[in-house]
Amino acid sequence: MTTQNYSESNDIIVPTNDQFTYRGLDGDDTYILVSKNNISIDIVDTDGSNIIQFPEWSKIKTISFTSDAVRITCDDMTVFTINGADKFSYDIGGNKTNNEIGKVSTFSEFAALFGLEIPVSGQVSAEDDKIVYNDKLAELYSVEVKNEDNGNKYYINGELAPDLKFTSNNTIIFDQNDPSTSNHPFAISSTKNGTHDGGTSVENIKFFVNGYNKSENEYSDIFSNDDSFDNAFVVFNPSADDTQLYYYCLFHSGMANDSSIIIDNFNPTAIEATFDISNNGAQDFIILEKNDPIIILERGKTYEFKVDAPGHPFFIKSVQSTGNSNLYTDGVTNNGTTNGTIKFTVPDDAPGVLYYNCQFHSNMAGEIRIYDTNIGGELVKDVPQSDDTSSGSNDPGNVGGGGYGGYYIDLSLEQTIQDIPPVYFDL
Repeated sequence: MTTQNYSESNDIIVPTNDQFTYRGLDGDDTYILVSKNNISIDIVDTDGSNIIQFPEWSKIKTISFTSDAVRITCDDMTVFTINGADKFSYDIGGNKTNNEIGKVSTFSEFAALFGLEIPVSGQVSAEDDKIVYNDKLAELYSVEVKNEDNGNKYYINGELAPDLKFTSNNTIIFDQNDPSTSNHPFAISSTKNGTHDGGTSVENIKFFVNGYNKSENEYSDIFSNDDSFDNAFVVFNPSADDTQLYYYCLFHSGMANDSSIIIDNFNPTAIEATFDISNNGAQDFIILEKNDPIIILERGKTYEFKVDAPGHPFFIKSVQSTGNSNLYTDGVTNNGTTNGTIKFTVPDDAPGVLYYNCQFHSNMAGEIRIYDTNIGGELVKDVPQSDDTSSGSNDPGNVGGGGYGGYYIDLSLEQTIQDIPPVYFDL
């Protein structure tokens, strides 16, 4: 290695030459570590009060400590080896060229940031991607996009659309600097598939490009054109109120599959069944390929209604009616969406009959029949000719209502005998 000696003054040193040893002399020197492609640099300085600075957005992939040295591997495989490291201080977020001072640590405190203790002999190491943000080391997750049989998908830390688990009040940063993420801006929502399914992005994320905080729209605009950019990051600070969230692409539906983000080991409710709902003009809701069928649910279970019916808000109600009144709200989220997911956790005291309606068209309607146990297992049934659901005349009353028990058994025949309606027994 070539050795470059500095003066006895207080020098500011930005080591960038490959296979160089940078040696400070008697002054109080500041070394600002900036990564470049695939280079190796040594630093030696045992005189004076010297400091290593990691500017904002610096990335550390792996780190190794001995009793008096540290080897730091940054992004792009830049390797800094600091000898006499126990004589240095370590400034997370500082940059003396801008007169910025971050959080300063001793050698042992610096090791503790990676969950390590300085060894008396030998070496300790950590492989844990981190990035400097707001004078702290935050967890770093790399984002890529790869084409699969069912379209482009997100890869997080090299894994196809994984479920993620975080702890509240930590800082998580998603790195979108891989070229494959061009035209695929990353965001997080409380709704699966985000804006493509009627949701919005959560409020506790921030978008950064070239070191500047951007709005979601500005971030999207940068990804939608051919402008060059660097340092594109999404910063997420999960709160204790977050439970289950979802990451998604602001431009394209389905890039995260069914993956989710779980906060503080939240145990998500299992989805019993999903109803795909579209519309036949202004005539019918099409639910699991049937026109305005009877929907059959069980108390205590959770269902999703995935609505794609532009112009036809789908409401769950206690009284069959148009408009947006008489809503049934117990256990229901996102009621009345036209393009999104309604989640319904059926209460134990739910009535025997509820209704679904289009806000604007009275003929787009039907019954939701609720039982303690659906023995037949069917989710939807065609409305028999003798069963006028539009009037609500087939209300089963206390069939399982309010915890009275009740079972649904379908005894209808579907062969040569016609027009025999289902029979419902209250056992």
